[in-house]
Amino acid sequence: MVKKGDMMFKNNKYSHTWFIALLMAVFMNGCSDGGTEHWATAPETPANSSTLSSIAVTPAMPSVPQGLTKQFKAIGTYADGTSHEITALVTWTSDTIAVATMNPDGTADSGLASGVSTGTSTITADLAGITGSTTLTVTAATLSSIAVTPANPSVINGLTRQFTATGIYFDGTSYDITPFVTWTSADTAVATMNANFSADSGLATGVSAGTSTITADLAGITGSTMMTVTAATLSSIAVTPANQSVVNGLTKQFTATGTYSDGSVADITALATWSSADTAVATMNSNGAADSGLATGVSAGNSTIAAALAGKTGSTTLTVTAATLSSIAVTPIEPSAVNGQTRQFAATGTYSDSSVADITASVIWTSGNIAVATMNPNGAADSGLATGVSAGTSTITAALAGITGNTTLTVTAATLSSIAVTPLEPSVSEGLTKQFTATGTYSDSSTADITALVTWTSADINVATMNANFSANSGLATGVAVGTSTITATSGTISGNTILTVTAALANNPTAPALGETERFLIIASQAITTTSGSALANGDLAILDQARSFYAGFTVGPTPGSFVELTNGISFAPDDTTPPYTIPAPYASTVAFINQVRTDLGIAYTFLAADPNPGAPTQVCPIELGNQVLTRGVYKTGSDVTIQTGPLTLDAEGDPDSVWIFSIDGTLSTGAPGGNIDLIGGAQAKNVFWRTAGVATIGTNTIFQGNVFSWPQVNVRTDAAVTSRLFSVTEQVTLESNNVTAP
Repeated sequence: MVKKGDMMFKNNKYSHTWFIALLMAVFMNGCSDGGTEHWATAPETPANSSTLSSIAVTPAMPSVPQGLTKQFKAIGTYADGTSHEITALVTWTSDTIAVATMNPDGTADSGLASGVSTGTSTITADLAGITGSTTLTVTAATLSSIAVTPANPSVINGLTRQFTATGIYFDGTSYDITPFVTWTSADTAVATMNANFSADSGLATGVSAGTSTITADLAGITGSTMMTVTAATLSSIAVTPANQSVVNGLTKQFTATGTYSDGSVADITALATWSSADTAVATMNSNGAADSGLATGVSAGNSTIAAALAGKTGSTTLTVTAATLSSIAVTPIEPSAVNGQTRQFAATGTYSDSSVADITASVIWTSGNIAVATMNPNGAADSGLATGVSAGTSTITAALAGITGNTTLTVTAATLSSIAVTPLEPSVSEGLTKQFTATGTYSDSSTADITALVTWTSADINVATMNANFSANSGLATGVAVGTSTITATSGTISGNTILTVTAALANNPTAPALGETERFLIIASQAITTTSGSALANGDLAILDQARSFYAGFTVGPTPGSFVELTNGISFAPDDTTPPYTIPAPYASTVAFINQVRTDLGIAYTFLAADPNPGAPTQVCPIELGNQVLTRGVYKTGSDVTIQTGPLTLDAEGDPDSVWIFSIDGTLSTGAPGGNIDLIGGAQAKNVFWRTAGVATIGTNTIFQGNVFSWPQVNVRTDAAVTSRLFSVTEQVTLESNNVTAP
C-alpha cells in the first residue's frame, strides 16, 4: 500500500533537483509511516542470534511517474524463521541512476527512490553479502489536475478536517500528493491549514463560523473545495464501546463521540482528555496522540474510563480480568497463496475466562520453511503477513507466553492469467463515486482480490478519475462529466477493463454515506440482536460487534456454521468466532479484524448522516409528524422526536431512481397506528433512504417500513412489522418481534 511518504511530484517542465531534495528531507524527517518505524539514527542489528538468510525488497515491481518518489522497505528473514525490518541497515543501490536515484543509506528515509527519467531500474538492498531486489518502472505521466477531498465538508469551530490531494495524470493514473502540494485557506479568519510539506499537511482547523475555500496547488495545477465552519457547541460526549472487559496486560481502544448543539456528531477521540479512575487497574495512552483512548489493563478490577472536553464528560466502565492465555488460533486456516503474492494471517488469543482478543501484533511469527514463505517483521502494523517465495508448504506459527498456534500455508507456482473488473458496465452520476474490484485468476484456476495491487486507469479523465493507486481505497472512480470511460486494472502485462457511464447529476440530490463493509449487512448491533419466533430475514449478514455470539437471542442455529434458520442468504458474525469454518471476508485474516473494520465504517456513516450541511443538497426542516406527507429527495433534519402515525409517508422520486433521502433526527423515531407505513413512488428505492436517529428508533406493529436505519441506541421492530431495511444500532441492540426483514 502506498502511503503519503511514498511519492513526490516534481514539475515535469523544470528540473528542481535541489527543491525536491529539500522537500524530501523536510517531509521524511517529520513523519512516521503508520506501520513502519523510522529511526533518527541507525538502528541496532535485530536482537537474535540467528543468521540472515534472505532479504525481500517491497513493494514488488512498482511504477511511479517521473518526478515522484517510491519508498522501499527491506525485510530480513533469518534462519530461525523470524523476520525484521532492516531498511536503514542495508546498502541501497539503483543500477540505472539516470532512471532512479536512492536516498543516502543509514538515514531516516533510506530506501526512498526518486524517479529521474522514464525507464526501468533494479533497486537492490545488500547486507553482509545477502541481497534482495526488485524493478522500479518510471513513467512519463504528467499532472493534469488535482482533486481535493472530501468535497464541501463541514467542521465545528475548533475542530479539524483532514483533506487529501489526489494528483490525476494524463495517462489516467492517480497518486496521493497530499504532503507535497501547497495548501491554502482563502479566509484564514474562518479556517487555517497545517504547515505545508509536513506529515499532517492538508489538515484544516476551524477558527470561526463561516466558509472558506481550501486549495491545493502544485506547479500551477490547483484543486479546491469549500469548507463550512459551524458555531455549534458541545452538548455531550459518548464513550464507546460501553462496559467492556480486557485481559490484564492487553489493551482496549475507546472512542469519544461528541454531540453538538446543531445535532451533528464528531469523533473527538484525539481531542478529549482521557482518564482512568483507578490507574492501578487500567492506564490510558497519552492524550492528543494517534492512539488516544487506548486503555491498558494493569491489574484485575474495575475502572471508570472518562473522556472530557470543553466542560463535558462521558464515561464507561472497563473490567480488567486476571485471565491467562489458553490458546492461539491462527487464521485463515490452511490457505494458499501464489508465489510472489502475500497472505495476511491473524492470531486470536482465547483466555482462561473464555474472552478473546486479537493478538496479531503481539505474537512472534515464524515460517517453518523460509525457502517457501517469509513473514513480515514482528511487532509491526503488518505483522502476520506472509510472502510466498517458492512453491511448497510452510507451517506458519504464532507464539506468545509459551502458547503457540499454527496453520499451513501452501504456495503455488501459478501465474496471473487474467483480471476481471467488476461491476460490469455500471453507471454513476456526476460528482458521485463507484467502487471497482479487480479479481485475478491464476493458471491453477485460483482467484484473489488484487484491487489494491493493480494500477488503475481511466481512459478519459475528463469523464471519470480514479483514486490514488496502491491505497486502501484504490479502484474508486469519481464521475466528472457526462460520458463514458474505460476503467482498466493492470498488473504487468495482464489487464482487465469495463465501461463506466457517467450520467447527469440530479439537482439537489443528497450525497449518500459511504457504507464500506456495512453494505453487506442486514442487521448490526453493538451489544445484542434478539428475536421472537416467526421472524424471517433475507439477503444480508448479521453482526454483533462488542459481545460474544451468545448475545444472539431467539435464533435457531442453522445447518452450516454461522447460519440461522431464520436467515436466508446470509451468515452471522461475532468477535468470539476464533476459528470460523465460514469464509472470513477478504482481505481480513480474522473475524475480529473484519468486525473492527465494520465498527469503524458504521461510525463513519453515522457521523456523515449527522453532519450539516450535506455536500449534495441543502438542509430542510423535517416535520415532526411525517404521516400523510409527500416528500421528494433531500436532507430533512430536526432536533425533535419524529413520528409517522397519522397516515403513510410517501417518498416520490419523480422518475429518478437515484434520488436520495436523508432524515437526520436528533430525537426518537416512532411509527405506528393508525398510520405508519412508508410508500415509495416515482422510482424511489429503499436502498437510497437513510434514517439517522440520536434516540431509539421504533417501527410500529403491522407497519411497512423502508430505508436504512442508523440508530445511536436501539432499534425496536414491533410485532409483524415488515421491513425493507438495514437495521443498525451503534451502541446498543436491535430487537425483532416476528418480523420480515429484507435488505434493500
